[in-house]
This record gives sequence, structure tokens and C-alpha cells, in this order.
Amino acid sequence: MPAPENLIKSEDVAKSLDIEFVNNFTGEYDRLAEILANFTVDVRQAGAAINQYKVTGELNEAAGTDSSSGDGYVEGDLVALSKYKVTKVPIAELDPKPYRKAASAKAILASGYAKAVLDTDRKMLGHLRQKVITGFFDSLANGTGTAKGKTMQAALANVDGVLGDKLEDLGDESGNLIHFVNRSDAQAHLGDTPITIQNLFGMTYLENFLGITQCFLTNKVPSGTLYVTPAENIHAYGLDFSELATAGFEYQSDDSGLIGVYHEVDYGRVSAVTNAIMGALFVPEVTDYIVKGTIATA
Repeated sequence: MPAPENLIKSEDVAKSLDIEFVNNFTGEYDRLAEILANFTVDVRQAGAAINQYKVTGELNEAAGTDSSSGDGYVEGDLVALSKYKVTKVPIAELDPKPYRKAASAKAILASGYAKAVLDTDRKMLGHLRQKVITGFFDSLANGTGTAKGKTMQAALANVDGVLGDKLEDLGDESGNLIHFVNRSDAQAHLGDTPITIQNLFGMTYLENFLGITQCFLTNKVPSGTLYVTPAENIHAYGLDFSELATAGFEYQSDDSGLIGVYHEVDYGRVSAVTNAIMGALFVPEVTDYIVKGTIATA
């Protein structure tokens, strides 16, 4: 007897789970990107080197023997070169990071499909987000700027001042500074103050905190410490999943390449399996545009 028309098959359920998993992950990224005013992910080939950069140099104002420039320019001279140097430091390779979990048939029968598969999918998704954020803060710690303040409010003001000076010195500008603050340090300042919050990638986002407009609270920042960097300095990278598809891998992904997921039934082990492969990497790119603040009273 042929299967009934419009019968929902196991592969249809698995496909819908794949789509839901990817949408939940990329949906969080889309909200984060909206705040950062950065909607694009740079898709790279596996093994691509991801670098942080330090930019040095200044305008040449000197008058040399056969050339001159700027304030020292002599009419008719060859214009002297101003020298700038970009030093790159490789911090990672964009490699696929595969993960897998399985719910046995016994676990599904004992706890139900929702708890055994869907709830553990959500937990796995949360851990994958945290892995991305942990890597981001590891690279954030490579910043070259420092500032101190007796209180959190003073430290926030001082890191903004140091970063503003650096941006001005390098002829750059940004009105969208992103701050990262230890959640426990911030609690004493929140109190009963009405605030608007969102939860993004496991962090708490505040639209206004102690006079600054963009702030994330997270335990990934050590107590007594805070960071600031321009939103434009934060870059997102993803993998080219189309190459994996060419080889027959059926990961559900999207154009961003942040994550791929494939659900399957393993009859040999009588289990429902979730396969995930991470491609997401967030990097604050120019180390001179990262300032670390220290709170003396923390």
C-alpha cells in the first residue's frame, strides 16, 4: 500500500529541527549585528588565518635633501612619503569545529522526545554561543589601551577618553562605542533604576548604563575590569558550507556560514543524533582600538 499523501516522515521532522537550530543561532547574531550596525559576515575558506592588527605611523612634515612634505614642503620638491605600518598578528584559523550528541531510544521513551532531544538541543545551542563569546573575549584581551577609575562610572568615562584620543590621533572616528562590563560589578549600580534590557548570546544588553548608550554585561569580563571598542572594529567570520555540500555533507546552514546542523537517526546505536559544526568567529580586529579599564573599588 502506498504511503498516505502528505504523510510527515522522519526526515521531514529532522529537516525542520535543522532549520530551527540554525535560525535560533543566526537569529541571535542578527539581533547582535543590528545593535553593532554590522550586518555582514565575512565567509572564508577553512584554514584561513584570522588576524588582529596594530597600525602605526604618522604624517611626514620634514624637509629632506631631495624631497619634502607637509609643513616642511619646499616648492618644486618631490613630495616625501608618509610611512604607515600595519602589523598583523595571527590569532586563529577559521576551521570547522564539529560536535555531536545523541539521545538513546530508551531516554526518549523514558523522558519524552521534547526533553530528550529538543531540550538538549537548546542546551547545546547555548554552549555553542558561549564558545563563540569566550573566543571573542580572549582576543579582546589583546587590546593595547588602558585606563583606570576609582569607580565604575569613572572607569567608563576614562576608557572612552583614552579610546577617543586614539581614534583622533589616527584620524578615525566612531560614535558607536561598545562597552563590556562584568555583570556582578554592574549589579550595585542597577538597583531599582528602570532600564531596557535584551539577552543576546548569553550576555545582557543595556541601552543606557551610567551615561553610556551601548553596554553588554557578561561574566566573561573579569571582575574589576571593563572593555570598550568601536562597533566597526568587531568583525564576524563564517565558513563556506557550500564546499561541504559539494562533498555530500547535508548540514543545514545559511549564507553566513556561522553554523551547520544535521539531525539523523542512528539505527545502529538506536539513537537520535544531533550533528553541529561551528564556523562562527567574532574578532575585535585592531588592537589599538581596544581599551581595557580597571575599577579601583571593585
